[in-house]
Amino acid sequence: MMGLAGYADAFQAKVNAVNQASENAIDCATPLIIPVAVHFQNTGIPEACAIEMALDQIEILNEDFSATNADISEWYSQQPSIWPNISNAESCIQFCLATTDHPAGFGLADGDYAVTIDQTTGDFNASWSGYLNFWVRDISGGILGYSPLGGSGNGDGVACTTSAFSSISCGGNTISSAFNLGRTITHEVGHYLLLNHPWGNGGCSSSDNVADTPVTSDPVFGCPSGQSIVNCTEPVLWPSYMDYCNDACLFMFSAGQVTRMENYLTSSLQNLLNNAVTACQDPCDSICGCTDPDACNYDTNAIEDNGSCTYAPEGFPCDCSTDVEFAVANLTGGEGETMTLDGATSGALGLLSIDLDYSEVAGGSWAGDFLLGICDPGGTCVELGGYDLTNGYTDAGDWPGGWNVGDAGNYTASIDLSSYNLSGEGNWTLEFYNGYSAAASSATWAGTITLDGLCSGDVAVSGCTDSNACNFDADAAEDDGSCVFVSGCDFCVIAANGDVTVVDGDTDEDGVCNDDEVAGCQDDTACNYDALATDPGSCEYAADGFNCDGNALGCPEDLNGNGTVEVSDVLLLLSEFGCMSECSVADIDGDGAVSVGDILLLLAAFGEEC
Repeated sequence: MMGLAGYADAFQAKVNAVNQASENAIDCATPLIIPVAVHFQNTGIPEACAIEMALDQIEILNEDFSATNADISEWYSQQPSIWPNISNAESCIQFCLATTDHPAGFGLADGDYAVTIDQTTGDFNASWSGYLNFWVRDISGGILGYSPLGGSGNGDGVACTTSAFSSISCGGNTISSAFNLGRTITHEVGHYLLLNHPWGNGGCSSSDNVADTPVTSDPVFGCPSGQSIVNCTEPVLWPSYMDYCNDACLFMFSAGQVTRMENYLTSSLQNLLNNAVTACQDPCDSICGCTDPDACNYDTNAIEDNGSCTYAPEGFPCDCSTDVEFAVANLTGGEGETMTLDGATSGALGLLSIDLDYSEVAGGSWAGDFLLGICDPGGTCVELGGYDLTNGYTDAGDWPGGWNVGDAGNYTASIDLSSYNLSGEGNWTLEFYNGYSAAASSATWAGTITLDGLCSGDVAVSGCTDSNACNFDADAAEDDGSCVFVSGCDFCVIAANGDVTVVDGDTDEDGVCNDDEVAGCQDDTACNYDALATDPGSCEYAADGFNCDGNALGCPEDLNGNGTVEVSDVLLLLSEFGCMSECSVADIDGDGAVSVGDILLLLAAFGEEC
């Protein structure tokens, strides 16, 4: 498209606006908020699932842009050795899924999320000007997504295929295993904010016009974790969200990329920033959330605390889970067994995953007749599955439709229980029943239930879990953020109480470690010059007219210094003959006097060229 004059002129105008923008750091106390609308087009994904996916994608964007994504630790561990001169940065850009002041004609009221289902087509809709639009649809040809290189906020936006949008599989949509962290949208939003691919137009003579991203000729695919890949002159910055790696190996923006995006947003997309004032209204006077860094749900974007902070049980991480193995054999209709376990949650119980083996079927039983009850220590209970029997608990839904068969085999499912507020510390109860009332029915169920958010068992040991750190703790199961890393000549000293001190191993900062320093004369004209010396030492020099071995320099018989021993030199010597002290050049043998010895030396050299 750069071959089209109109497009090329418009693109150059965008670049000029960015180049004229201030390079000063933006005060993130006043974030740059972009309102987002998400449009699902002919995907078959139901509204509840679409909203869940949209909210998840917005959370991913905010973490990626603020450098609070969980895998940013990968950058900090690999950067010192592979990219020592490149820094990442935290952007002041934030994203919100708009909830107010929606355009008319889409059936959205204030308080509804800006998510539409089959109400738009293509990748442009002028009614949604003032928004960054995400067009979610099945894109053919293996394309994950695309975006304008420098968006306009005039109803345009970013397109993304359904299998790469967000990190959630639901509503019949399955997220790709390689692109399952929502980084396709992060990549395309980078384009929308005027970031090019690191390889520009391709080849080592091309550029993305960002100073701190190394020149590269081609994209990098797959997941090259820990690798230094050089295809021009410097290691390729493959972890940048603007490369083509799998999601698991994209986890940072460079400082230069962040500056370019912020400058483009402030110079060319004020229509988005202005619309955020109404489209992203918040019930708080400012951005609300948990503001305690020690909390499990700490929100780096929150300015005002809304009392929502949750904390991990003592000695456990925030993201713990519990596997419960069970086996109930030959249960007839209405029969069941109960299990209790001691556990605690930091917030509400999250995802329940079950891997179930169903066998020994009789009397018309189905796999889906399995009735599971879960009660927290406070007595709040939910139940799942069953056919025509119930425990009288809150119904958390049925097992998948594929379970409604009598075939013995393996069955799996995942159900989000976070909205049921199962929480607390103490005895949790699990009840396993045959939920089919027919007395002749009988079946055996066995398997494993995983409860995300429930901590149980031994208290986890926390510490530094990175083997590359000075204070790596092989016994630690949870990283507590205490890892200390060194580079170059520096080294660590660990005290008896575990405190870590980083010692400067190159105190004169000359690039040579203290233990490798060599003191010596560094003047190559001195007699004792040491080519291996790294620190200055004393130098010794030859006396005037002599070399370092004590031998005289030049030709001492050439008294007048014209390069030849001749009659004029004899006459000079004879004019000083008999001098006994402070003689000038005629004292050839250096004995302090001009005598017969000097005449003999001169005559011996007579006629020679010096």
